[in-house]
Amino acid sequence: LQGLARVPRAFGTMLPLLRQGSLAARSGPRWRASAAGLPRSFATPTVQLYQYEICPFCCKVKAFLDWQKVPYSTTEVDPIRKAEIKFSDKYRKVPIAMINNEQVNESLAIIEKVAAEMKLDLMSSSDDTKKWLEWVDKQLAVLLFPNITRSFGESYQAFGYISEVPSFSVPSKVANRMVGSLAMWLANGKLKKKYNITDERKQLRETLEEWLKCVGDGPFLHGEKLSLPDVVVYGVLSSVRGLDAYSEIMESLPGLAKWSAAVRTAIGPSMRLEDPPVVRKLGPTAP
Repeated sequence: LQGLARVPRAFGTMLPLLRQGSLAARSGPRWRASAAGLPRSFATPTVQLYQYEICPFCCKVKAFLDWQKVPYSTTEVDPIRKAEIKFSDKYRKVPIAMINNEQVNESLAIIEKVAAEMKLDLMSSSDDTKKWLEWVDKQLAVLLFPNITRSFGESYQAFGYISEVPSFSVPSKVANRMVGSLAMWLANGKLKKKYNITDERKQLRETLEEWLKCVGDGPFLHGEKLSLPDVVVYGVLSSVRGLDAYSEIMESLPGLAKWSAAVRTAIGPSMRLEDPPVVRKLGPTAP
């Protein structure tokens, strides 16, 4: 029971209640998208990302790195023991990145740091990027957890990502999946009450309809040009790819499926460094 009580904290960055990426608690800059792929005079930073594979904030960072063609390595963190981030005494959540051997915590701070290292021109006071950076954390991400833990079966399905982590031992995979699934299913009601969620599927659909309304004829938010809001919204949503919640929402919103496919194509292949590559059925690299 003591181990079970630790699990909600262990999986904390998968829960939007921590709001680690939210602009509400920070006065970050306004952003606009750069033209990814243009020649730049910079040394590509080295990035090591400590993550949970289906953490929406981690997936947001990975989508940005893929978009900007920055190679990166990942270390999967055991959500119960967290031994992989024992070097971080004060900050015990994910994502954590080591960028040129400097520790950077939280998704937006990581994106900002990589952008600064690459001398990207991402800031502007003339667009709505800040609005969408806040929206993706405070409106979209808060709805994902309740949608993937409505039942023990759905929760168990979500924690199937644990079985795809090659660095975890079999006992660790079994323990994390069973304990995590149960704990997150039990936490579902508490999270719904906290965020005044009564019908998680309906509210997720309505929230994404708001996004699609702004995308309009697209194919992206700002017409033909892929922008940072597209990338972060796509990244957060891709965290639940392969799950029932993802399939249902894509089927109910054909426009979302079309936009998501366009963004995935525009971003291009994953820049993650893996040897050998891991084939995953869940998360951003799932089919």
